[in-house]
Amino acid sequence: MYKKILKTKAMTKHTIHFSILLVLILISSNSQSQDQSGSITYKGIVNEKFVDSFLVAYKKKDRPMSVKQDVIKAMENAKVEEFLLNFKNDESYYYKKPNLEDQNYLMGSRAGTTPYYTNSSKDMIIQMSRPLGNINFKPVEWEITGKTKKIGNYTCRQAKTTEKLYSRQGYFFYKDVVAWFTPDIPISFGPKNYNGLPGLILQIEDREYTLTAIKINLNPSDDVKIKRIDKKDKVISEKESYRRIEEMMKDYSKR
Repeated sequence: MYKKILKTKAMTKHTIHFSILLVLILISSNSQSQDQSGSITYKGIVNEKFVDSFLVAYKKKDRPMSVKQDVIKAMENAKVEEFLLNFKNDESYYYKKPNLEDQNYLMGSRAGTTPYYTNSSKDMIIQMSRPLGNINFKPVEWEITGKTKKIGNYTCRQAKTTEKLYSRQGYFFYKDVVAWFTPDIPISFGPKNYNGLPGLILQIEDREYTLTAIKINLNPSDDVKIKRIDKKDKVISEKESYRRIEEMMKDYSKR
């Protein structure tokens, strides 16, 4: 009986030690998963199919020959651009890397130059637009397909979406976007307003441009910089941005 009691106490003590060890492992694992940071460099290029179709249509337009030649030259010599995505825990900041060639007004990748701030815990995807202000975008709804491909050393899965956008001419239009994300890096960020997938987005394919990750630096020794929205800055909805676009274009027409 005495031996049985000692054995029971030993088992209880072992169970307590195992439980404490399990809790410590879970706490350590949870803190490591939350303390994630990195910097991703994307290369932006204009798609050749878009350039070809644009030039075919543009050459038929009634424009002065000198203007046509300048536009054709700019499209045919569109330069490659680089963008950075910095992320830390539940925040990210995406922006275009400055380039001295930008001062020469050369045609770029057509991937845009507007920066984005994302806070996944607060459901914030903010486009930091100079003319319109800070616009809070709704999350993109993705459809994950069965297609896969390799980008660098990573196996990526395909996801698709169709965005509803508002043009400066005052009408809605739809744009198909394809994303390639890797579950090997379980971080739900990506370039621009594209995120929310179960893995880091390594490539975005648009009708006009393609953004591809060319450098991945995870958990760097240097602290990554996240540019946040100032508390005093106003954030507007997408619907409010439509109204501002209309007002902006009316003012432009008057001038």
